[in-house]
Amino acid sequence: MKCKNCGARLNDGAKVCPNCGAFIDDKDGYVLLTSDDMMTDIYADDYQEPSKKNKKSRGVIWLLSAVLTLAVIGLGAYYYFTNIYDPTPDMPKLTFEASAGIINDDEEVVYVLLKEDSKIEYIHGVSIYPTDATQTGRGLNGLSPISSDYEYTKSIDSTFRAIFFDADKLGVQKGKNSYTFEMKFSFYDSDEVFTYLYPVTFNYPITAEAADLIFDHTQEETTAPEETTAPEETTKPEESTTKQTTAVSGDASFIYDFYWYTEPVLNGDEYHISAIKFNKDNTYVSTTYFKDGSAAWQLSTYNGKYKIENGFVIVNNGEATESTYYKIDYSGKELFEEENGKKVASLTSRKYNSIKNAEDFFGI
Repeated sequence: MKCKNCGARLNDGAKVCPNCGAFIDDKDGYVLLTSDDMMTDIYADDYQEPSKKNKKSRGVIWLLSAVLTLAVIGLGAYYYFTNIYDPTPDMPKLTFEASAGIINDDEEVVYVLLKEDSKIEYIHGVSIYPTDATQTGRGLNGLSPISSDYEYTKSIDSTFRAIFFDADKLGVQKGKNSYTFEMKFSFYDSDEVFTYLYPVTFNYPITAEAADLIFDHTQEETTAPEETTAPEETTKPEESTTKQTTAVSGDASFIYDFYWYTEPVLNGDEYHISAIKFNKDNTYVSTTYFKDGSAAWQLSTYNGKYKIENGFVIVNNGEATESTYYKIDYSGKELFEEENGKKVASLTSRKYNSIKNAEDFFGI
């Protein structure tokens, strides 16, 4: 028995076609029970149940597809992590020089000097270890630092210059001494903190002068101006016709050997101090250090001229200000302001100009 509507095979006594939903005994026509949900004709002549072989083939294909997909993902991940991803960016290259020496006439230090300009933004700590850790093969493993109480200097343009430790605090012994500096820096173009190890070996006692290496003395002397001031009256007349006039000779030549610091001014939380470098061509450079509370030091420089007359260094402060007169103490090798024959303020000589020296004056 077949359905007159769709031709599906029907069971005897069926009232409704299970395929199309038509009523079997409806002589006036067939009415569908549903218009959108056709049932599978399990009795149709052309219907064939899927074989077990076809089911197995489809399973194998799915498995192969999954394996291939995983293989592609794995190869892509391997290429990324071996050729693209870099969990440890390359450390910026820095060139160091290390030794021990004497600064400020009597202070013995062990130092590491950065030989070229760098983009170091912050120092995240420095420790010193009592051996050359670069030769042990173990690095710093198992070692304890003997000090993290370091100091450092910067150049006028704020580039990092040197890191040093007080040799007395390290308990330096007679003979050969080896240490390792562990320095942690971050740079302006990176958020990473990089660790550098650098060894230093030297013999004690320490005798080498190191102030010219550690402190900032990079300000070059300006060229001689076209118009030079008259030399001190003790200078021979014929010397005034030479190409470059020497400002003074004899006992006053000591003024060229130092940076001369004004007396520090502390006004509330504001720190102010200036350093003057006198050059032999009658020019000078004045560097002003200013600090407000815990803020960083601000530096400004001024280039001017001076002359020496009647035992005074007369500093031209610029068109808008008057000149300053510093009395020369030839015997004590000092400079100071004088009014009515009395000392007003002293200039203190320091070996070289640096932020470290400025902080020493204020005790910070």
